[in-house]
Amino acid sequence: MPQIKFVKISHILNPTSIGLGEYVINPFLGCEYGCLYCYVKTNKVTSKKIEPWGSFVEIRVNAPRLLEKEILKKRPKVVLMGSTTDCFQPIDKSYKITASCLEILNRYGVYYNILTRSPNILEYLGLLSQGFCKTIYFTINNLPERIKTKLENKSPDYLSRIEAIKRLKDAGLNVIPYFSPILPGVSNPKDIFTTLPDFKRIEFEGLNFMSTNIKAITEAIIESYPSLGTLYQRLSSEESFYNIYWEKIKNQIKTEAKKNNKEFSIYIHKLSSFFTNNYFYSSTYEQI
Repeated sequence: MPQIKFVKISHILNPTSIGLGEYVINPFLGCEYGCLYCYVKTNKVTSKKIEPWGSFVEIRVNAPRLLEKEILKKRPKVVLMGSTTDCFQPIDKSYKITASCLEILNRYGVYYNILTRSPNILEYLGLLSQGFCKTIYFTINNLPERIKTKLENKSPDYLSRIEAIKRLKDAGLNVIPYFSPILPGVSNPKDIFTTLPDFKRIEFEGLNFMSTNIKAITEAIIESYPSLGTLYQRLSSEESFYNIYWEKIKNQIKTEAKKNNKEFSIYIHKLSSFFTNNYFYSSTYEQI
């Protein structure tokens, strides 16, 4: 159980560069899931925290009240739920900050997109089915247990996420499975097309080798898969090898997508550029 702290904030609708809304709503600071590869753990706010990432959650108790006031002032048309936290992490069962925010968005007719990896979102179906939820981007991956315990031990298991995605779709919601991160030598992303045959589109993202936490991530992977040491060393240091490797992965995914008559998109981070938190990449985002 993470350390819980109740805080008050000055505003809840924050401008965002992510192309999924005019503003973003993050009802919490911190995340119970605490994934080792999460970029948020090293951002300018959370990096100042003494507590390890995943061990704390700050509950923004006045978020719903602020949201109602800010909607009336800013009149947003579309917002994003959860860019630096998972709005549907287990803690919301007790405090219902996310639930209250969804009620307000529905009441004022504000559309919203969602980023999550939490099967707990199924408990919000009544709110999500009122016509204002545009798209749910649901993060999945099929990591073997021996590496999952190192990279995302507290994160929901693969099968429960797959079941949640299917149930959300059956409820009439627009869900896009988001396979991330693809771990070189470990992940098998192409199998997801046959695992989710009823989904028209699946999106992918490769491991970010420019992450400030890449050393710890790589060490955890190599500890579980010692034979991958040379591969990760080359991917981290040889740009031409890096580009060729990921081009091969993209072609494999493209082949499977065509075979299964699926739309797909895949984002591979440039080795020479730092991560930008943006879901629409006009120049480096390959898609069908």
